[in-house]
Amino acid sequence: MAKFLKIVSTDATDPEVLIGIDQITHVHAGDAAFANTTTNVTVVYVGGTCTIAFAGGEAAVGDVLKAFNAALGANPGGIVSTVNSPLLTAQVVAPSDHGRQLITSAAVYVAYTGVVFA
Repeated sequence: MAKFLKIVSTDATDPEVLIGIDQITHVHAGDAAFANTTTNVTVVYVGGTCTIAFAGGEAAVGDVLKAFNAALGANPGGIVSTVNSPLLTAQVVAPSDHGRQLITSAAVYVAYTGVVFA
């Protein structure tokens, strides 16, 4: 079982954050006041909370919670379990009769944009 949960963020101040898994009590949508449930996930741990902002909106909040829960339950064979970025929009492939497939739009994933401890 992993010892730490790693969150990779686009925030230049905190691009990677580690939280001790043994300290986490639960994860829920929203911030500490249960507001912003479509743009934040809060990790509650012994002694405080950590609110993670993400881009993706309402369509992604369930997938983001699943990603956090999967990382908490993962057994990566090491010390750190990384929270993945769920898929928002699949890539678009142009039809072709030549055996090659041209990707016209790349896949878009949830981006964790900030991590704030309270």
